[in-house]
Amino acid sequence: MAALLLAVIVLAVTPIRLQVDAVLVSPINTTKIIDYLESAKRAIYVEVYVFTYKPLADALVDAAKRGVDVYVVLSARVYGGVPRQAKDLAQYMEKNGVRVKWNDDFPNVHTKLYVIDNQTVIIGNINPTVSGFTRNKGVMLVIHNSTLARQLATIVLNDFRGKYPRYNYPGVLVSPVNSQEGLEWILTLPGDLYIAMEQIYLDSGMVPLILQHQRYYAVVARTNADINVAVDDDIVAKIIVVGDYVYVGSINLGYYSIQRNREVGLLIHNPELAARLRALILQWYTEAGGVAPTETTETAAQPTTARTPAAQATAPSLIHALAWLVVVAIATLFVVWMNRKGKHIK
Repeated sequence: MAALLLAVIVLAVTPIRLQVDAVLVSPINTTKIIDYLESAKRAIYVEVYVFTYKPLADALVDAAKRGVDVYVVLSARVYGGVPRQAKDLAQYMEKNGVRVKWNDDFPNVHTKLYVIDNQTVIIGNINPTVSGFTRNKGVMLVIHNSTLARQLATIVLNDFRGKYPRYNYPGVLVSPVNSQEGLEWILTLPGDLYIAMEQIYLDSGMVPLILQHQRYYAVVARTNADINVAVDDDIVAKIIVVGDYVYVGSINLGYYSIQRNREVGLLIHNPELAARLRALILQWYTEAGGVAPTETTETAAQPTTARTPAAQATAPSLIHALAWLVVVAIATLFVVWMNRKGKHIK
């Protein structure tokens, strides 16, 4: 039982402390992704939803021609149908040495992920489309971390090969494996809540967790929930900030995004990143007509974040661990009872 409890604690969803090297903000500087791809020397792994941006395809083709192994996973299912241009770009890349796989094992492969040389990760919410790079509002994080890069490259390669283990990488949320637990984790942290989210839907089950916060600032493109939001049709971001903790990825607050699609995101502990993304969310929020918090409301909010980061990080995990301990204990008692009953019958 002690070993099982230890395993439960280890497997609980927890954030990862990461240094982020750059934040690419669309439509300002997202095209810098191409610069990173042009620097690749050994391998590039890409998993994206809709791919219609030719300069990016050119960068992948150029990499393949100079001997870089390039794998690209695309969604075989797209809302409204896969664009003709996406099919043409896929054929263009395949003819020029890029390994392309149309994955139809999920309702959507909605990830936005690049891994370069098993060293650099670019992850976030921007599709490689003209609108994604020039009009939509979202972010891509650039992270130089070989451990994380290898983990995320494994996800892309497995999706390329049609293999789907249950991932358990620290700080990595993968739909439909553990996104629900990870999003619940950050949404139940105390403190003011900042959200930039393309979709917030009731069927996610997350709306009550948002409403538990005394103060929350949400800018969205679409929602069917009765919550206080600012609406901006160009928002494609999927960002949540509470205190020093951040979620960034492709996962929307909707049932399909959490429970059915292939999606990838990160739970990060990084005070500097949290401050920067909080400011960005408030910028989008006020531009969409929302009222930004004043110094008075920010000062009043401080008591709600009195718990230390360690307490914030462990409390939800300990609750889950204790719940599993109860389950294990009941199962153990049941087995003991059945054994005694069997001996009595003999």
